[in-house]
Amino acid sequence: MKFKMAKGSLFAVLLRSPWWYSVLIGLLFILIILAVTDAKYVILSIIVPMPFFLIGGYAGFKQWQQPSQKRVLEVSEQARKMSAVSISEKIAVNYIKSGYQSSTFKGNDADLEFVRGHQKLLLCSKRFKAANTGIEPLKRLVAAGEAIEARGYLYLTLGEVSASAYNYAQENNIEIIELNRLAVLFDGKAKID
Repeated sequence: MKFKMAKGSLFAVLLRSPWWYSVLIGLLFILIILAVTDAKYVILSIIVPMPFFLIGGYAGFKQWQQPSQKRVLEVSEQARKMSAVSISEKIAVNYIKSGYQSSTFKGNDADLEFVRGHQKLLLCSKRFKAANTGIEPLKRLVAAGEAIEARGYLYLTLGEVSASAYNYAQENNIEIIELNRLAVLFDGKAKID
């Protein structure tokens, strides 16, 4: 059985918040327990807030790996000046370093095809400057991938993505590359499976 945290739970919210929120809550618990118990139960004051410190540490580690807002803005400006072909090549560098072979896709609904063993991925960056992304370009990408038996898809966008498009992406193994992920790819620090 796979453990999945509820989206609205306190710890899930703290994982999405700045790391110091969790640490601050943990410190408040220590102070409250020490004040209420007259500092008789020091062990209790350490054990009770421990989950908050662990969540804070994990959130801090994850946030440390993410690019800064300044870097994301720099990448956004740089990407908006690039063509779809050049931005695809910039992304491809990360996949080539991870053992994929890259080739131009022979079709209109994707730009590049990445192959590693039996695994095939398609990258689409043709409409990356579009203000809004709906479900239709994702459907065309999946249709193109089914023709070559692709197992995964990458769709680059700098604009807004509709809720239906996110749901469709989740159901069809499509990674939607938005600005934060693009900044990591530009910096060559992306973890690729």
